[in-house]
Amino acid sequence: MYITIPARYCGPSSSGNGGWSAGSLAQALRAATSADLGPITVRLSAPPPLETPLDVVVDVRTDDGADLDTPIATMAHDGTTVATAASAPPWTAAPPPFVTPEVAAATADRYVGPDRHPFPHCFVCGTGREPGDGMRLTPGPLSTGGTACLWRPADTLAGDPLTEPWIWAALDCPSGWTSDLLGRPLVLGTITAEVLRWPEPEHTTVVTGRLEATEGRRSWTSSALWSADGELLARAEQIWFAVDAATFNAILAG
Repeated sequence: MYITIPARYCGPSSSGNGGWSAGSLAQALRAATSADLGPITVRLSAPPPLETPLDVVVDVRTDDGADLDTPIATMAHDGTTVATAASAPPWTAAPPPFVTPEVAAATADRYVGPDRHPFPHCFVCGTGREPGDGMRLTPGPLSTGGTACLWRPADTLAGDPLTEPWIWAALDCPSGWTSDLLGRPLVLGTITAEVLRWPEPEHTTVVTGRLEATEGRRSWTSSALWSADGELLARAEQIWFAVDAATFNAILAG
């Protein structure tokens, strides 16, 4: 099995958006097993390359043929592991709270300006993407802490089906912006996510994010996707790693 991440779905300019890439592997894991996996954790070990077939192996049985308690999916490139996915324990913490669409919309004016974004071509939150090309989420800060923004899937789907990578992508960047991304750019290391109910593409949803903790280069965050009337549709928890954006992009560019 192979997964190819089109260049459209980049995060940093030369690698896949972390949420999109992780959601693609989680989707492959769910498709390979009939079990209800619940939340899935994806650990990103290397930047996912773009426009490159990535080997995906899903292990559902041990070497002696017994079913694994926890099926595992591995994504690799030229023998190097890019990401792994496995089912996660049930949620123990509450997600970031719901805010109304009106409150979420008002944060857009406080979102980062187009000349200051560390990854301006990010598919999810990049300020350099054209309408209909990127998701163009604008997770600005809330007065109560955390972030919020609006997302109407149909604005970017262009007729494509709404699949798991889209939801994971929407849950990705709004959590990262709960930290100081301008002074301390981050890349996604681990994300655990679950879709509880699929949103209607034509309906506007609310995404909220919350910073849980920071220690050294790592930041722990959480995010949630809500219907306009406050139903929890999906949720996630993330671990981010601080990087220098210019150095990171230069390494990826070779």
